[in-house]
Amino acid sequence: MPPTAADLIRELPLGPLVDHHAFALTAREEPLVWARKTVRRVLAGRTDQGRIEDAVLVVVELLTNAIRHAGGPVCLTLDIYEMGVIVGVVDRGRDTTAIPTDGDSLLPNLPGEVTAATGGGDLPESGRGLFLVNAFANGWGVEPAREGKVVTAAFCLAGSAA
Repeated sequence: MPPTAADLIRELPLGPLVDHHAFALTAREEPLVWARKTVRRVLAGRTDQGRIEDAVLVVVELLTNAIRHAGGPVCLTLDIYEMGVIVGVVDRGRDTTAIPTDGDSLLPNLPGEVTAATGGGDLPESGRGLFLVNAFANGWGVEPAREGKVVTAAFCLAGSAA
């Protein structure tokens, strides 16, 4: 069974919730550009720039998947915890079984060995999204939502100033 956002909160040392942001995306023009700016703004000063960019990358991947495969994104949530953040992308897709939730299950479907030495060079041009989410987030999952489904990713933010 895939982890839910509640499972991720229990499993990771995120601390108490300190802020919540929910942004409607259904009518937003250029949601990827907007999301990059928004995630950077919301996380500014809470952790180092590298970890912020990890979160930006994952949000963009989740939004791109929603646009390509699930009828578009409905909303983006950013739940800020004392020592972490959980991002969520709600989309119109209803099939949660099509998304592998075990990180190891992502690798057998990819050609060749993926190692630090190859730098992922053997990966196909498309289909890397969930591999990247798995690589950069501390945990992620998918669950049904009223509008369709929500894909969440959790990040521990070392040195967080939340």
